[in-house]
Amino acid sequence: MIQYNATISGAKAGCQAEVGAACSMGAAMIAFLQGQTNSQIECAAEIGLEHHLGLTCDPVGGYVMIPCIERNAVAAQRSIDAARLAKYLRNVKKNRVSFDMVVQTMNLTGKKLPIELKESALGGLAIVVPEHRTQK
Repeated sequence: MIQYNATISGAKAGCQAEVGAACSMGAAMIAFLQGQTNSQIECAAEIGLEHHLGLTCDPVGGYVMIPCIERNAVAAQRSIDAARLAKYLRNVKKNRVSFDMVVQTMNLTGKKLPIELKESALGGLAIVVPEHRTQK
């Protein structure tokens, strides 16, 4: 649904699209496997993506190892947290932000991100972290 209505490409929308989408899918899967309701599953997916909005893609040295591996590991833990949160939040209040709204917001945010922060290695960590450090 994210790919159809927006993108999952870091080159198009930054890490919010890649890492956020993966976290969203993981959260939905965990909620489903826990036997949560459809509204709780949707809430888990929404939380997983929402909390990655605006995340830039700025690989150091042009390689996705920094910071992508850490971001995906953190997102894996976040997917578990999102499923847990959805399980209890949906029992006490109606969700004001839908999954579709977050996908639309991610798409709009991605279009506004400068090219330097979209998997180009031209901005963010990619220019702040030196490629070669001398060891002392």
